[in-house]
Amino acid sequence: MPCCLPKIKNWLEKEINTDWIIVSLDLNRALIDLQEEYQQANQRIADLERIVAIYKEKENSK
Repeated sequence: MPCCLPKIKNWLEKEINTDWIIVSLDLNRALIDLQEEYQQANQRIADLERIVAIYKEKENSK
């Protein structure tokens, strides 16, 4: 039986490493998704600020 322990230990280490790789890939994907949402929100804010500036300019020119 002791001959199997290193094989089992090696298998478990590979499984744990695989699990961590999957977790890190999932977290990385979630981070990328959040960054994209953040960029879209910032772009929307910038667009709205431009629109407000245009309306203010039109209002001031009356």
